[in-house]
Amino acid sequence: MKKYSSWEFFKEASIFAIFLFSIELFVRIIEHFSLIDYSVLRIFFSSFFLSFFVYFFLSFFHKKQTRFLLEGIFLFFVTIYAFIQVGFRNFLGMYISIGTSGQMSAVFSYVKSFLLSIPIINYVLFLPFLLFVFFLFFQKKGEKIGRFSFFPYKILILCFFLFGGSFWLTLNVSFFQNPMQLVSNKTLFLVPTNSSIVVNQFGTTMYGILDVRHYFFPIEVVSLKEEEEEEKDVLDSLWLSVIDEETDVTKLALHKYFQSRTISKKNDYTGYFEGKNVIVVMMESVNLSIELKEYFPNFAKMLEHGWYFENNYSPRNACATGDNEFSGMTSLYPLNTSCTVNVKPNNTYFTSIFNRFKEKGYITSSYHDLDSTYYNRDIFHKNLGSEAYYDGNRLGIKFDSKNYNEWPSDVEFIEKSFPLFSKSTPFMAWLTTVTPHQPYESSSVYGDYYIDLFQDTDYSDSLKRYLSKLKITDDALGVLMDLLEEKNLLSDTVIVLYGDHYPYGLSNDDVQDALSYDITPFYEIERTPFLIYNSELEAQALKQKTFYMNILPTLLNLFDLEYDSRFYMGEDIFSEDFSNRVVFADGSWEDEIARYNALTSEIIYFNEDVTYTLEEIQKINFAIYQKKEMSKLAIEENYFAYLEEKLNEKQKEKENE
Repeated sequence: MKKYSSWEFFKEASIFAIFLFSIELFVRIIEHFSLIDYSVLRIFFSSFFLSFFVYFFLSFFHKKQTRFLLEGIFLFFVTIYAFIQVGFRNFLGMYISIGTSGQMSAVFSYVKSFLLSIPIINYVLFLPFLLFVFFLFFQKKGEKIGRFSFFPYKILILCFFLFGGSFWLTLNVSFFQNPMQLVSNKTLFLVPTNSSIVVNQFGTTMYGILDVRHYFFPIEVVSLKEEEEEEKDVLDSLWLSVIDEETDVTKLALHKYFQSRTISKKNDYTGYFEGKNVIVVMMESVNLSIELKEYFPNFAKMLEHGWYFENNYSPRNACATGDNEFSGMTSLYPLNTSCTVNVKPNNTYFTSIFNRFKEKGYITSSYHDLDSTYYNRDIFHKNLGSEAYYDGNRLGIKFDSKNYNEWPSDVEFIEKSFPLFSKSTPFMAWLTTVTPHQPYESSSVYGDYYIDLFQDTDYSDSLKRYLSKLKITDDALGVLMDLLEEKNLLSDTVIVLYGDHYPYGLSNDDVQDALSYDITPFYEIERTPFLIYNSELEAQALKQKTFYMNILPTLLNLFDLEYDSRFYMGEDIFSEDFSNRVVFADGSWEDEIARYNALTSEIIYFNEDVTYTLEEIQKINFAIYQKKEMSKLAIEENYFAYLEEKLNEKQKEKENE
């Protein structure tokens, strides 16, 4: 019986590695990642290391055909995984992890939209697998032999050291690391929470392995540098005593981080709306299409008496709507690898929008015209301090939560929620709308309701249906203003509008057709409206770069509420220290000077005469990374509930002295 040598073992494993590596190269082409980059070499080493690891187990199968069959099965699943990842990022703006796998239901709910959204080029990912199948046809048929003469330990150990060691070097040797990268590759390897950068630097296959490892055996990096200590306006005696007695390493890191941050000072806008009622409306899937005055007159009317932030963005996170709602309520970055409001709904935050207004004497409540099919609003809204939460069922709105084509009417939503939150003043109400939600490629009641308004346009049917749904939301804004005026509350009420995300159920071409600016650069597609309205305001078009993280601290200052700015990752937009910078989900950012792409560690300047030094870029990136990591730790540790409890204990001790 013919037996194979160590050379044959090396040859078979290397052929397998080449096919694995080819899949990663196609991922990079599809995702527009550079092919001339040290990360390609890192992925090459990891592909060979992984191949020899797999072949350790395949070597126990004596027949060559059996080994090739198992290789094909493995290669097929690697291909499917990569295909799902790039498709998921194209559809929802992120790579999936075990923690966010619940969002797969969103894809399955809109399987037609998902399939239609997949670019044709993505299917080239199947080419390596098809070539492998073609390769098998050239193998001898019916050959019963194929056993290795001995298990080639020497060649296996040699390759493990060669490729594993080379991979390790790429994590630790300085020239393999882009100095502008948001986070080091070694940290990414240990804590692969920034999926976009991990896929860029390690490939989809290694990302999947790291994701599984991190899910079951998480590693926390808490030894972060503290910000430079500055003199505080407030003596934190109670907090300092908590810190002195703290024994938990993670909580101690959180204490020191928040303690060291700068306290925002009051400014000319402090208390501008003091005593007025406030309604925050997070508008589902609303982008700047709502600026089309001929179709959306109520939003146009609000612009005439509103502060409009023209450069506002709503970056998509792991759960685009739920997480962006959470960030609007807490000014914390959500978890990167989980749907925050579903995995941590029982957390409490004394810093939340509801609790801050409630402490000032406001009656707080929140509303949504759907049920808890997607997010645990009935739990996390109350734990954030909403004194009453009403979903579509409690409001008496009829809808079929299993029919993803049909969504409730935002007009009916306003009509049924208004009597509840307006019965006593001052009130603070949070409303989350739903009518403009995807899908748009098929007929629906509200998708067709106003579709005739757009019959003379060149818009696609999908875009017309979206705009028809959007007009229902605009009608709802009109109803809200009318009801406030009827009750003589309009001048005493501030309405805050922001979009949770752009309508990603539309193709980019459709999104572009309804907008007057180019969406192709960077994350321009994620621009959404942000408006602060009061009937007595003079209209202002504000140019600051901002995003939903800044809404809460800005409102707290405008209403002159008691708050400590150190607990918020966003900033008061009107502060003299406002950074004028929007941060995207993967750590990319844009300000008035430049756009920084975290995936590629590249920076583009708007004016070559005004640039950043490398040290300045690194400082910005580190501050962003630190905010994201500390937000994550605070959420995972339920830190704000813990801190509140400890501060209350210290206060009682002080009173009893």
